[in-house]
Amino acid sequence: MVAFIYPGQGSHEAGMGMELLGRPWAGSLVVRAEEILGYSPAVALGDPEKLAHTAYVQPLLLFVEWLITETLTREAGLIPQAVCGHSLGEYTALAAAGVISWEDALWLAARRGRLMEEVARKHPGTMAAIIAPQAEVERIAAETGCFAVNYNAPEQVVVSGENASVERAVARARERGFRAVPLRVMGPFHTPLMWEAEAEFRQALEEIAFSSPRVKFVSAVSGRPETDPGEIRRLMGIQMTSPVRWTEVIRALEGLGVTEAVEVGPGEVLTKLGRRTSRGINFKRWGEYVGL
Repeated sequence: MVAFIYPGQGSHEAGMGMELLGRPWAGSLVVRAEEILGYSPAVALGDPEKLAHTAYVQPLLLFVEWLITETLTREAGLIPQAVCGHSLGEYTALAAAGVISWEDALWLAARRGRLMEEVARKHPGTMAAIIAPQAEVERIAAETGCFAVNYNAPEQVVVSGENASVERAVARARERGFRAVPLRVMGPFHTPLMWEAEAEFRQALEEIAFSSPRVKFVSAVSGRPETDPGEIRRLMGIQMTSPVRWTEVIRALEGLGVTEAVEVGPGEVLTKLGRRTSRGINFKRWGEYVGL
C-alpha cells in the first residue's frame, strides 16, 4: 500500500515547484490559483520576500504540493491508497483524498496563513525542535512556559510559544545535553495563543463542503484514520491550537498496511522523520518517481 505524505510550513524554499510550471497541464492550474489568490503563484514562488511571510508561504506551499500530486498521478501513474499531512499539509491531503477540492484547499490555506500571520503579530512567538525523549521535552516545556506541540518522532518534539519561553526551552535542553534547533517560523503555532485565528477560521471551514474520503485519511490531530466528514471538519477546526501527532500518524500508517510513503513536497523533512520512526515503511521523495 502506498501513502502520500504532505509536509507543512518550514519545508518551503524559494523557487520550489518552478520546474513543474512548464508541464502542458500546469497552465490551467496556475490560472485557477491566480483567480483564487489574487496574485500569480508563478511569480510569487520566485520571490524570497513573499516566502518570508506565513500569509504567502501556506497557499504557495499547498499549490506546489498539488502540482507534485498531479505530476505523480499523471506522469508516474502513482495513486495513493492512504494520505496524511503535517499541519498545513493536511489540507493537501484532504484534497488528495477527495474530502475537499484542491481549489477549496487553496482558498482555506490562504485564509489560514493570513489569520495566523495576523495573530502572530499580536502574539509574537517561535518554535524549536528538541532532540530528546518526549517526556523530557514535555518537562522542559512545562518548566519554561512554552508548549510541546509537534510530536515528530519518538525522540524529536517541537516546542512553541512566546519568543522568550522558547529561548529558555532551547537553553534548558542544551544545558541537559540535548540538541535544540530553532525553526524558521514567526509565530507560536499550534498553541493556545492561536485561538483568535482558529475561532475565525472555523467560520471559513463552514463555507466548504466536506465529503467522505475516497482513500484512507489519517488525521494528524487525532493521530488515527478518520472517515466521517463532520468529524474531519471538527478536527480541522481545532488544528491550529492542537499538537501535531506525527509519530502516531506513522504508526497508524503501519497499522493500515502501508509499505511505501512518498513525501509530496519540497525537501525531505518527513522522509527523515519517518525513517526514525518506522522500519517497516519505505520512505521516498516524490522526485524519485519522475526523474527529478
